[in-house]
Amino acid sequence: MEELPPPLIVEILGRLVDSAELASCRLVSKNLNALSYEVASVHLIWTLSRYLKSRAPETKHSVTPFKAVFSTLVRNSRTLESVSIGVDKSLGSISYDDVEDESDDLYLTDVSFVREWLPEIGGGLKSLSFSDFWVQSCWRKSEVLSLISSCCHTLLELKVKNAWLSVDGLDPMPTLTSLTLEFIRLDDEDLNKVNNCFPSLETLNLIGVGGLKDPKIHLLHLKNCHWTVSNAPLSLAILAPNLVNLTLKCIKPQSLVLETPSLSDFHLSLEEANEFEVKDLNHLKTLQLQSVNLYSLICMFTWGRTVKKLTLDSSQLKMTSPMCTITHTYDKRSCHIKCSETAISNYHG
Repeated sequence: MEELPPPLIVEILGRLVDSAELASCRLVSKNLNALSYEVASVHLIWTLSRYLKSRAPETKHSVTPFKAVFSTLVRNSRTLESVSIGVDKSLGSISYDDVEDESDDLYLTDVSFVREWLPEIGGGLKSLSFSDFWVQSCWRKSEVLSLISSCCHTLLELKVKNAWLSVDGLDPMPTLTSLTLEFIRLDDEDLNKVNNCFPSLETLNLIGVGGLKDPKIHLLHLKNCHWTVSNAPLSLAILAPNLVNLTLKCIKPQSLVLETPSLSDFHLSLEEANEFEVKDLNHLKTLQLQSVNLYSLICMFTWGRTVKKLTLDSSQLKMTSPMCTITHTYDKRSCHIKCSETAISNYHG
């Protein structure tokens, strides 16, 4: 391998699925050791097998701690553009009853840990991803967002999973275009900080984000949004003039407001909304509706002449409407839904 051109070796090292193997390569030769610091990406995942070995009395002393492995990998790296650190999904099977101490060895959004390496490499990062260990992170509030905003001035993509995040001290990040928060407790009940500090977002994924009360997404450049909401928020609003693709899954918000005039692909899942306000969607091409009250939901849509494909999911339909037959496919040339003519007539060109 050492006979290959150095740029090719760097490319190969950067494509390793598990960057733990990169540490092993550094022990092979001085040449590989030197070239390993030129890789553009580091992707390190702590597997269930490694976790169990680190806990077993007979093997735990032979396992290098995860944080130490990661810090060694990124220290003195000169060209890092992408960093991904996390625990494997299989660790989700670990319950509180299985943890007998208050360890923080896998608390990956711990500011004291991130501060050890992020200031050194953050200036060149384009992508940063954390997938924390929920058992250790759910009861520890992290201010890692503030640290990221102060260190990563050219960051384009940020993903954080399984953490409790504070927005205190969060500075604007005008270069960020993609944000994913998944299974997060977020101390930003109305999403004001998200709107103000990430004004250039084009992609926003909020999956299972708790701590919200009256959230409003107000982003002028947003094009793609996936939002899965719990039953806690009383109202939901999306104001995004350039939004093209929207997947919105909620339960029973008292109020739902959508001002998304450019929307083309819309997937909506909810039980009901007392107030449902949707401005004209003159560019809508694909519409998917999922609800146990499908009849009342579809009657809320008083427009739809531009829709080319309609999908209705009524697998748990409450039979309280005058529907006779429901199937799951519809296009402008054929309709397989028998209900009141008013409910569907607007979908015919």
